Amino acid sequence: MNAGQDAGKDEVTWWFKILGRCVGAISALVCMGLGVWVCITIHPICIVAGVLMIVLGLFVMVMEAPLCCTFFDGLDRFAAWVGKLKYFYKAIIYCVMAIFPMMLCFGITTVFGSGLIFVTGAIYGVMALGKKGGQVRRPDDVEMNQRLTDGEEPVAMTPEGT
Repeated sequence: MNAGQDAGKDEVTWWFKILGRCVGAISALVCMGLGVWVCITIHPICIVAGVLMIVLGLFVMVMEAPLCCTFFDGLDRFAAWVGKLKYFYKAIIYCVMAIFPMMLCFGITTVFGSGLIFVTGAIYGVMALGKKGGQVRRPDDVEMNQRLTDGEEPVAMTPEGT
């Protein structure tokens, strides 16, 4: 394993990786659809938020399901780069980008559309932690465990009734 990759990448189960990709693709579609809905207003700031949601949804769709966006040239190189990206970075990108539309036009559609992208970022954040939650076994813990188990006597099994 390369030193540049997440330590948690190997610890994440296959179904959790698929869950993250599926939630990302579905949230991108919902975000784009609700972005169009937000654009139908007379408030210019909400129109900007709607366009931002459409762009955010397209960006997440390209990152999570590049097969859906094969009409873009050069997407294969971008998809390969995104595949090598650490889970932690994906979590930060998704969570930070999802906040901007909500800050511009706070409404149920922006909260729901951008909130799903935020949930995708949270799932990638959990993936970045790995199985043990970032817990590293210290050498003194291993030594203490060894001393405790070395001093134990084996428990003898006796027949019942004696």
